[in-house]
Amino acid sequence: MNKSIVNRNYGKKQSLIILIVLSVFLFYGVATIFTLSRSFAADKVRMVEGLIEDVTPNSIKVCGAYYDITGVPLLNASDKIVARNDLKIGKKVGIFFKNNRISSVLIYEYMVE
Repeated sequence: MNKSIVNRNYGKKQSLIILIVLSVFLFYGVATIFTLSRSFAADKVRMVEGLIEDVTPNSIKVCGAYYDITGVPLLNASDKIVARNDLKIGKKVGIFFKNNRISSVLIYEYMVE
């Protein structure tokens, strides 16, 4: 068998193996970054802010949706806990979420919108 043909085939096989190995490492690297970014995103706080449209014994309606606030701390702008009777239609509130659960409700003083 011709020696140059053998060497050329060996080079192709070696290149293919290197390409496969690099592809696998790239795939796992991207998958790891994606997984880490999703876990950090779950820890981020999000917020819904608006005027109270309705108050029920267990929930408030803000921006057209009801939010169950049972057991959730109600805070004023000074971060002091306030009574439930401060929840009145027309007051501006901020509903804070952490890991898709309501962590607190901030009740603003009356403001001109």
